[in-house]
Amino acid sequence: MKKMFTMLLVVPILILVAGCGQNTTAKNDKITVVASTDFYAQVAKTVLGDHGTATAVIHDSTVSPEEFEPTPKTAKLVAKANVVVANGLGYDSWLNGMAKSNGRKAQLIRVGEDVLHEKVGVNPHVWNNPANMQKLATKLAADFAKKDPKNKADYEANAQKYVQQLKPVTDMVAQLKAQGKGKAVAVTEPVYDLMLSAVGYKISDQDFAEEIEEGADPKPNDLQALQNDLKNHKVQFLVENTQSSGNIISSIVKLAKQANVPVVKVTETLPTGENYVSWQLNSLKQIQKIQEEAGK
Repeated sequence: MKKMFTMLLVVPILILVAGCGQNTTAKNDKITVVASTDFYAQVAKTVLGDHGTATAVIHDSTVSPEEFEPTPKTAKLVAKANVVVANGLGYDSWLNGMAKSNGRKAQLIRVGEDVLHEKVGVNPHVWNNPANMQKLATKLAADFAKKDPKNKADYEANAQKYVQQLKPVTDMVAQLKAQGKGKAVAVTEPVYDLMLSAVGYKISDQDFAEEIEEGADPKPNDLQALQNDLKNHKVQFLVENTQSSGNIISSIVKLAKQANVPVVKVTETLPTGENYVSWQLNSLKQIQKIQEEAGK
C-alpha cells in the first residue's frame, strides 16, 4: 500500500519538475549533479572536483530510497541538475521520471542498468561491491568529459583519485577473500550479499532473506532451515541489517547469539557522519575479527 501511495504522489511532483525545469537556466558552465543517495553524490563530487557540484536527495540515514516519497523540494532540486545519478534496478525508480521531466533534459545515469548493464530482478544493492563504485567513477569521468571536454584530464585524474580512496576497502576485500573460500553465511536480508560474494562467502538462506525483504512471512521450511544452520554451526556468521526490525529477525539474531554464532551488523544506508570508505571498513573489520578468532 505504501508503494502505491508513493506512485500516486509522484504524478503531481513530475508536473512540478517540468514547470521548474522550464524556468531553470544554468548560471555557469559547471556540471550540476543530483544523486538519490549520499554515497553516490560522494563519488560524483570527487570526480567533478572544482568543475561542478553534487547533491544527494536523501541525507537522512533512517530513510530508505525504496520507500522515499519525493516532495516539491525534491522536484526543485532535480530541476537544477544536468546529470542525475540513480541506483536503478527498481531501487529508487521515483527518480527516473523526475529526471526525464527535467526541463534541462538531464542525463540519467542508473548505476545498475547504465554502468553495470544489469536488469531489474537482480540484487539492487550494487554499491556494496566496491568494484561497482570504481566502475561508476570511470563512467562519470567519461560522461563529464563529454559535457566539458576542456577538463577531461581533470575528470579522469579525479576518477583515479576516487579509486585510490577505495584502496583500504579493496585491499581488505582481497585479504578476507583468501579465508572466505565459499564458506556458508546467513543473512537476515540480502542487503550485504554482493559484498559477501566479493569476499568469497556463499549465502545459505537466500529464500528466507528475500522473503523478509519483501515484507512477507518466511515459509516454514525456509525458517526451519535457517534455525537448523545456526544451531548446528553450519554458517560462519549471521549478517543482520540493523535498520530492519521485526519479531522474526529478533528471534533469529537471539538464536545466533545463543548458539555462539557471530553476528555482523550492517546498515543499508550510509550512517550519519560516515563516508563510503569508513562505512564499508566498519563492516569488513567485523568479518576480519571473526576470521581471526576462527584461526586461533
